[in-house]
Amino acid sequence: MTTSQKIQAAEKRIKELQVLIRHWKASEASSEHVALELIEGLVTEDYEINAA
Repeated sequence: MTTSQKIQAAEKRIKELQVLIRHWKASEASSEHVALELIEGLVTEDYEINAA
């Protein structure tokens, strides 16, 4: 496995872990509205990162 492949695999794993953390945070939210705000904010954050 080349260094480039290792980096790509690590970046993919990081993204998977971030999604898992977001799921846990949303499930621990005090209300559905707060959970939705958490998810929407994080989706917007992802979009802005990918658009840059």
